[in-house]
Amino acid sequence: MQNNDIVRALEAIATLMEIKDEAYYRVLGYQRAAESVAALGRPATEVEDLTTLPHVGATTAAVIRDLAEDRTPEILAELTNEIPAGLVEITRLPSVGPRTVGRLWKELGVTNVEELAAVDPEQIASLKGFGKKSAEKIVHAARTYNATERRMLLDEASAMGERILSFVRSHPATQRAEIGGSLRRMKETIGDLDIVAASEDPASLADDFAEAPFADEVLAHGPKKVFILSGGTEVDLRIVEPEAYGSLLHHFTGGQAHNIALRERAVKMGINISEYGLAEAGTGDYRPVATEEDLYSRLGLAYIPPELREDAGEIEAAERGTLPDLVSVEDVRGDLHVHTNYSDGKGTIESMAEAAIALGYEYLVFCDHSQSLRVANGLSPERLKRKMDAVRAADEKYGEIHLLCGSEVDILRDGSLDYEDDVLAELDFVVASVHTSFGVGEKAMTERIVRAMNNPHVRTIGHPTGRILNRREPYEVDVSRVILEAAATNTALEVNAYVDRLDLSVPYVREAVGMGVSITIDTDAHDERALGYMKYGVSQARRAWVEKGSVINCLPFDEFEKYLERGK
Repeated sequence: MQNNDIVRALEAIATLMEIKDEAYYRVLGYQRAAESVAALGRPATEVEDLTTLPHVGATTAAVIRDLAEDRTPEILAELTNEIPAGLVEITRLPSVGPRTVGRLWKELGVTNVEELAAVDPEQIASLKGFGKKSAEKIVHAARTYNATERRMLLDEASAMGERILSFVRSHPATQRAEIGGSLRRMKETIGDLDIVAASEDPASLADDFAEAPFADEVLAHGPKKVFILSGGTEVDLRIVEPEAYGSLLHHFTGGQAHNIALRERAVKMGINISEYGLAEAGTGDYRPVATEEDLYSRLGLAYIPPELREDAGEIEAAERGTLPDLVSVEDVRGDLHVHTNYSDGKGTIESMAEAAIALGYEYLVFCDHSQSLRVANGLSPERLKRKMDAVRAADEKYGEIHLLCGSEVDILRDGSLDYEDDVLAELDFVVASVHTSFGVGEKAMTERIVRAMNNPHVRTIGHPTGRILNRREPYEVDVSRVILEAAATNTALEVNAYVDRLDLSVPYVREAVGMGVSITIDTDAHDERALGYMKYGVSQARRAWVEKGSVINCLPFDEFEKYLERGK
């Protein structure tokens, strides 16, 4: 079983245990074990002692071992026999947690989304702990499930979030406001939006938010919180007094594991932490915290950037003062992988160059597809030569930017490249990528990419696992083996910033940089607009703890030119 499958199985165990109302520490154990496997940079089968992984004890290690060796763990078998399978799907509805699902099952006999959609909200409201609004919200989520189950890509979520945030910030009652949740952490895909605002007149802001043009339906409306549906996406606005803004924003930003770990640290210091602020343990007297910086400082920690809040060592690093100086969009000096209308792009050499100049880039590398990818109008050697001439001519015309000619060269099924070495030698930069024959199996795919990396002209491997978010899973490849070969051959690995790729994924980027492998953050842009996707690639690099020294295209042009001249 692959690591991704193990992670899903561990998460399923945790969810089923929550539905059953097991003790929280047991549920948390499996959640954290899932996070450890997700961050593991090599197959779990290669780990001799699984208890060496963070948050993995003897019990969860035995479960992981069973899963890795394609055995069904006893606990999973017991849970799936006892609990209807359809209950897990209900937990995917917005704001419907496993323990709520457990109660709906035990008290109303609900076993799947369809049955929940048929329930009268008053039946749920009659249960202890449920109100009319929350009951209506749960049933509405079930009835609109097909419309809301799709997770948004980062560009769509960001555009929507910025539009709604702009409305909140422009309101006269708003003093401060920010996006929270997984969008602030820049997760690859986004399910819903959280917005946190500070105001001394929260009711006014809440009322106007509920009446805003983007509010298609109001699910709940109180003086300090509003839940709406906007275009099928749930948006949660929370409003607090300005002096409590920091604690609320922190609470609604951090990943669950980060928030739990921070609470555990606080308890050891005699402090309780919640969305309301900090309190001396046992008093319940929560004092508000105005800024996140102040909150971390009171816990003896340096400020932790939102992208790192996943309980992946950031708290310990903040305590030691060793948090990374994360790469930023402003550090990027050029884009090394863009397409033009010579292959399947829409922009011309000139239009892409001018868009890059507007972004302040020092250099731009045109990497159209190679000849075998006919579906993308790949370039024959003759057409490639004409394109080289055109790029050289354009480079002479634009004094503000250096234009270079490369290619995104296909890695063929046997690992050979789509151009002969004499053609590759004429190019300024070579991105090598897999675009076909995805189903060859892990061993063959790994050897295929390894062979390509041993070509002296290949500078980076494009979108190394081939995933397309929401549409295609990564092909089978031993990424850890690829990382080792990248280190040995001085080949970079790409963080493809195109919003439906974001490939290489975060755990592997962190592993690669830890091995001394350089990365390139490229947009793979096929038009001028997509050059702006760089920020999404940078966000994934930040999530992987990357500093600018590990990124090839953060080099100033004179240093980038020397990098090219040195070869591999």
